[in-house]
Amino acid sequence: MKKNILITGASSGIGKTIGEYLTDKGHNVIGTSRNPDQSYEKFQLIPLDVADNESVSAACRLALDKLTR
Repeated sequence: MKKNILITGASSGIGKTIGEYLTDKGHNVIGTSRNPDQSYEKFQLIPLDVADNESVSAACRLALDKLTR
């Protein structure tokens, strides 16, 4: 079953690796980063600062929009 997955801290390290792995398994992945200036072939990064409530709300709206298109 294909799932929609949101990964925080996905611009490098284990978050990026997990995002790539899950995308390879056929899931829809959105990654987040405080500074999403990179782009990856496998999944998209969106901005998120977990210490900022407005940033959290905006990231949730953006992720839902991208995953439900």
